[in-house]
Amino acid sequence: MIWKPKTLRPLEAIARTGFLVSATSYVVFWVMDLAIPGFVSRYFSVHLFLLSAIMLGLAWASLVREYEERPWIHTALCLALGLLAAVLVWKTGEELEGYRFLISVIALLVPSIVYSLMKD
Repeated sequence: MIWKPKTLRPLEAIARTGFLVSATSYVVFWVMDLAIPGFVSRYFSVHLFLLSAIMLGLAWASLVREYEERPWIHTALCLALGLLAAVLVWKTGEELEGYRFLISVIALLVPSIVYSLMKD
């Protein structure tokens, strides 16, 4: 039901909160370090937050009892990753000349192909 909030077990809630805080901190501190070089990295490595986000994300994934499938998020993520891959291939593929468009289209389709293979 929509109006009834999902109750989390204590360890699952701790892992979820830790993952979200670590991932958010990583992005914020990384952007701050890009804006002012050395502002954060002079004192500690920003990648420690990434490491903790990966570890807590794996812990959270292992503690989840019930998986809720949200296909619209998967579709949006495949589309975003495909567009990003196509733009990156197009920008870096100047020396490919005639094959540049074909490889960009393939890069656009690869995330959706991988997702469909993983889903089966």
